[in-house]
Amino acid sequence: MKFAFLKFKKNRLPSLKSLRPPIFDVDLFWFASLGLCLVILLATALVGFELLYSQYFETYKNSKPIENYSNLININRLKTAVRERNNFTNKEISLPRDPSF
Repeated sequence: MKFAFLKFKKNRLPSLKSLRPPIFDVDLFWFASLGLCLVILLATALVGFELLYSQYFETYKNSKPIENYSNLININRLKTAVRERNNFTNKEISLPRDPSF
């Protein structure tokens, strides 16, 4: 009777994990970066689809128009600014004498 399981196998090579211990977990880094890129890609696609949908179906035009503009724009101040600009552009300019002559 021979007991073959008691013999030690001397010709067997050590595993690759025993030759160099893992210093940095490459698999975790790879899958984390892959997941991050996937999240960024999905967020970009979602925003792009939302913009494309609103432009294609023109949903921005279906919004209810604002009836009262006096709350948004101070009309008197705007008229005063336009009047002052017109006065400034229509004012005659007197050029000073050129000192280089």
